[in-house]
Amino acid sequence: MTNNITPLLDFIVLDSEGEPTVDERGIPTLKQRPIAKSIPDLLAKGKVQNIEMFAELYAQVEQWDWADQYVAYLVTVYEIEDHNANLPTYTDEEGNDIEVEPLELPEAPERPALQTPEEVLAPYKKTISKSIGIEFNGVGVSLNEANQNGLSALKSALELAKEFEVEDQFFPVNFNAETCEGVKVLTLANETEFKNFGLQFVLARKQYFE
Repeated sequence: MTNNITPLLDFIVLDSEGEPTVDERGIPTLKQRPIAKSIPDLLAKGKVQNIEMFAELYAQVEQWDWADQYVAYLVTVYEIEDHNANLPTYTDEEGNDIEVEPLELPEAPERPALQTPEEVLAPYKKTISKSIGIEFNGVGVSLNEANQNGLSALKSALELAKEFEVEDQFFPVNFNAETCEGVKVLTLANETEFKNFGLQFVLARKQYFE
């Protein structure tokens, strides 16, 4: 083969003597590739805990994608070289021997640069920030629509309590907040706390729509 397996050395299974394991074609056997969870899928579920670790693993998987492509390239090169080494010859109408044109070899796939976790997560900074949200009374509240609707419902309930003059029975109230760690209970002791929380939430969420 005109191409070698040197670029793949980090990905290849080695034998007992430390030599690459290859088949009869010289095609190497790759190690077991890591499995990485999709960053968009994790974020869609609001899971941003240890997201940097998942991003680092995702960057590694991109390297393995290239390794798979390189092995496919080596197989193609082997097949083309084998084909070109056994080109048939035919005779034209004038009795001339004509050789079939050899196939061209493909170019090797270029290995991408290894991304940092920060580079992997760069397109998702806004989504991550919204999921982490704001902290109030020790609870990190995601800046999502569900929490906004919950606040609106709580505000309507407080207005109803005031209409019937039972607002003194309304607080403390528990708000089931969606967080990046699941649903947590945020206890609001009084109306002042409720208004402060609502204002912080609205202002923080507003910036994502400007």
